[in-house]
Amino acid sequence: MSTLLSSPVTAAQQQRDLLLGALVGLARSTVNEPKTEDTDHVLAAGLRLAAKPEADTTALERMRNIVETEKHRVAPNCANCTMRCGNTDNYDLARLWNAPAEVRTLKLELLAALFALAQRRSTERIADEIRNDLFVLAEDWDTTMLSSIVPRAQELCRG
Repeated sequence: MSTLLSSPVTAAQQQRDLLLGALVGLARSTVNEPKTEDTDHVLAAGLRLAAKPEADTTALERMRNIVETEKHRVAPNCANCTMRCGNTDNYDLARLWNAPAEVRTLKLELLAALFALAQRRSTERIADEIRNDLFVLAEDWDTTMLSSIVPRAQELCRG
């Protein structure tokens, strides 16, 4: 497995995990709130940066701030909500790194597919897949459920 898709050791890898967690939070915010005209672009740009092994801490942190700003545009009331539901919370990738090996492998395959999809020219189908698959990363699904999602994303990468 590449160091890009492994448990973070360096500051840049830790920032990458924070960025990916924020991207999941943004994608999840669009489930109950309408996305803006910028949401899909921000998600794809964040994934493209996260996919670059040479991305530095500053660039990753700057992109995370952009993602957080967009999330607050999509769901402006969530930041100050007194009855937090957690639907727009950023995903803690420690959950991924500590998941059972089979689940972790499938989610890493899904993440690799997301990186590839973000490189492609965006279509509505690709944008929907990116949002849906980022949502899935935060779910505590078993291998049976994940096994139906990952091939769909991989097939779209080839298509």
